[in-house]
Amino acid sequence: MSETLELNLSDGQLELLRRYHAHTGVSAQDYVIALLTQTRPTLEAVVEAFDEAGGDSEAVGRLFGSRMADVLREREANAR
Repeated sequence: MSETLELNLSDGQLELLRRYHAHTGVSAQDYVIALLTQTRPTLEAVVEAFDEAGGDSEAVGRLFGSRMADVLREREANAR
């Protein structure tokens, strides 16, 4: 399934993405997709922490930290 996402960017953000495109040939859309792909583990960790914490903001912090530690350990193991 694919959805369209519209982003309202400031003039400065748009100009920066235009300049980036001029230097690299990477479109704003491709840049955002790559950014989301690379940061997905962080997004998953925070969403899972919110899901599990049941509204307890301190628990969110602990759970998120624990999940990110797991992500880093996994990256280190895969790098070996």
